[in-house]
Amino acid sequence: MRQMEIAIEIGTSFTSIFLPGNGIALREPTSIAFLTGGKHRQVLATGSAAYAMLGKAPEKTPVINPVADGIITDAESAKLLLREYIARILPDTYFPPRVKVLLGIPTGLSANEHRMYEEIVAESSRRIKDVTLIENIILSAVGINMPVAEQGGLVCNIGGGTTEIAALAFNGVITGCGLNIGGDAMDRAILDAVAGKHNMNLGLASARRLKETVGSLLKNDLSAQLVRGTDLRTQTVSNRMVRAADIYEALEPYYKRVGDAVEKILTMCPPETAGLINRTGIYAVGGASRITGLSEYLSAKLGVNVYVPEDPEYAAILGAGKLLANKTLLNSILAHK
Repeated sequence: MRQMEIAIEIGTSFTSIFLPGNGIALREPTSIAFLTGGKHRQVLATGSAAYAMLGKAPEKTPVINPVADGIITDAESAKLLLREYIARILPDTYFPPRVKVLLGIPTGLSANEHRMYEEIVAESSRRIKDVTLIENIILSAVGINMPVAEQGGLVCNIGGGTTEIAALAFNGVITGCGLNIGGDAMDRAILDAVAGKHNMNLGLASARRLKETVGSLLKNDLSAQLVRGTDLRTQTVSNRMVRAADIYEALEPYYKRVGDAVEKILTMCPPETAGLINRTGIYAVGGASRITGLSEYLSAKLGVNVYVPEDPEYAAILGAGKLLANKTLLNSILAHK
């Protein structure tokens, strides 16, 4: 029987699937909408279509994100969502190949949580026969070509639900930590800021767009964006001009906590590793590292150069794809687990 390999990352905000030879074949919101009311709930929409229904769908059409703060919290919804996504990229054939999956997971999962992730993926498709788990922080380092098999370095992955920080060397984590800080919490902070400053209620999708267009950690950033929402006093639709300074006030406390955590990890590193990181710098990846001014903000706070690679949100899934093509490095990393 034919065999093939794929890599999957199930993030709080997005789920990605990598196919060797094709690259990232799917990247969709980790969202699923159901039609309820009968004996069984029926999948109505997944991904972008489901995410677009947030805040608009009727009561009998719940939109669920099965991952919260980086951890799968609704196993059945996650399984159904993965089933839909895998079916998109692997059409039915008479002789379907056996599929081996390399799955990115959060750092610090318990043994029971490891089993849960493995079972969810294995049960999402009859084609899947084997699941290998590797921490996303290691995949991210591989994705940005950090020499993890040698001296390594320090990676800060600011995702949708959590932030993971780790100093890596010789295919393992020297020291690291996780924070319940991510892009989703920042979106909610923007909602609160706009409500408090402009007396306007926005949807989460609008808050995310604001973060992407005028979000900045530069105090002198003069960017602004006209947004439409509901006036909290009149309950009518109205427009407001939201400035980068408004977003800075909402988001800076979150990035300050990230910087404080990176600083703490640096103090916990062995002297040789700390010296290496001071020379080579720190790498920030994950969707929430795309904010304007992050490199300047963290570099000034830490006294160490901080770099954000191109397309940082793809670092982990691209790292998983590289490991599928480099079995020597993959086996070496697995041997150190």
